[in-house]
Amino acid sequence: MTFRVLTSFHYFRDRDMSDLVDQLHTGYGGDVDVFADSGAFSAVTLGATISLPDYRAWLTDWRDVITTAATLDVIGDPVATARNTEALEASGLTVLPTFHVGTSWPVLEDLCARYRYVALGGMVPYWRRPKELMRWLVHAFRIARGTGTVFHGFGQTNLDIIKALPFYSVDSSTWASGARYGKVRIWDDVRGKMTEFQAGDHTRAQRHAAQLRQHGMDPLLVGRRGFAIRQEGKSDEQFLREDHMMRGSNGVAYHRLGQFLTARHRVPAPPGWDSPGTCLYLADTHFKNFTPAAAAVGAHTRKDTPV
Repeated sequence: MTFRVLTSFHYFRDRDMSDLVDQLHTGYGGDVDVFADSGAFSAVTLGATISLPDYRAWLTDWRDVITTAATLDVIGDPVATARNTEALEASGLTVLPTFHVGTSWPVLEDLCARYRYVALGGMVPYWRRPKELMRWLVHAFRIARGTGTVFHGFGQTNLDIIKALPFYSVDSSTWASGARYGKVRIWDDVRGKMTEFQAGDHTRAQRHAAQLRQHGMDPLLVGRRGFAIRQEGKSDEQFLREDHMMRGSNGVAYHRLGQFLTARHRVPAPPGWDSPGTCLYLADTHFKNFTPAAAAVGAHTRKDTPV
């Protein structure tokens, strides 16, 4: 199975994307799929701006390593978003148009009439209102059904939603938050559930010992107070081992979730793409999270592959 990451121009504009892909390929030991977006939402949040010429140049420079690219969307302005999409397409780039929550439905009807793969954005603020978001999404999927258009869901990993609706692709930045907040996540295929608990909880670590090992974790280490935290008396080598274990295991959990969704939905690939969906991309702003995840997912994949 392919290792999938989402990178944003806003955060990766100065990175050598070929080097990034090479490192991930080496760590994972297989194919790497890169989804690129502009990072417009993050830029607006931080008071930054992204110019169309800069984004266009970045996509052009790295078109050989980028598998999928989204347009430069202008949140709240579908006309400007469409204008950017047309300008990027005129440069010979293939980009996904984006439709946002709050935009009028005729805009989506027009996009679905012209495109077979469309990104849905503006959903993150609705994470506390999943029922409201679900109603909106169901309407969007009904519109797309008539043309056979498939969707990418930006930042959409609400488990109830992605289990119920056949997205072709989604991305998650939640997977990397475990390392920031000390949360251990393990995916259970049988129950179709993500289990989460605080690192350093000895009782929970022992209860889930078998699953932790499946995710590349050492239950004895995970259950110790101070796991994956820099503290006096802990060597740099030990901290890095624990930190990589934490980042890697969370990557494995969401990779397994992606496998579960693909088996569940089997969404046919739109024209120009190869893999069936649902494809789940690990999104993050720091390369340091991707490398241990790639190595851990690679080790997990090889372990599960019959000889």
